[in-house]
Amino acid sequence: MRTGIKFFTMLLLLLFTTTEAATYLRENLKRAKSGDFIVTSQNKAFTLLHIYDKTPESLIIEEITVPAKRMPKGEYTWKSWVENEAPQHTSWVMYEINLANGLMQECFSFSQNGWYNIPQADNFMSTLLNLRLTPIPERSRKKVGPRPTLGSPDQRRPWQPRMVVDGKIIPGVSFQALRTRWPRDGSELSGKLIEVYVPEEGQDYPSYFPYWLQISGLIGKAKVRIIDSGTGLTSPKPPLPNRNAYTS
Repeated sequence: MRTGIKFFTMLLLLLFTTTEAATYLRENLKRAKSGDFIVTSQNKAFTLLHIYDKTPESLIIEEITVPAKRMPKGEYTWKSWVENEAPQHTSWVMYEINLANGLMQECFSFSQNGWYNIPQADNFMSTLLNLRLTPIPERSRKKVGPRPTLGSPDQRRPWQPRMVVDGKIIPGVSFQALRTRWPRDGSELSGKLIEVYVPEEGQDYPSYFPYWLQISGLIGKAKVRIIDSGTGLTSPKPPLPNRNAYTS
């Protein structure tokens, strides 16, 4: 994507979940609360997504990226890192998502002090919002432990991602496993199988985000995992600028 927004982070954010029929993530995002955040790890970089603000019509989301090797050492929490202007970050953007249709309306880069071109993002998101995920059958889910011997019943329990909230592992969280296939559109993801794991709804963590995403068919298997999440984050940045006022 030329917008500069992290490709797999947008995929993580905008994939929708499903039960018996497709339910779009924009419906799940209505459960979001200001201050909610997740931190993803992918390609040796961390990306923090923060629900900056919410209105009945839209969400304002911050996205901050830092290479793992540049993340400051010491007693930082993700909250304090952001509140201290995210030292060593390489990208800091803020965008508005329309809750009615799931499309991006505005996107501003604090790093580059300018706006991104929205039509490019719209095309990408429109595809995502029209994909249909289906539950992965229990027999096909990844399992914990070695395979049983030939002819023996498989009694292994399904694999679950790790849930981390404010740096602490939360045991016993159940996840729904889903998958879809990207349409054959000539893009990097064309025809690729995508698996996501979404937590069952909870009150103490943002349960509307997938906490694990895996894309098969790229070089190896591209994986995005959430290494932390939480609520009550405060940003030092001002609200999303008004484009007309900014350019006048």
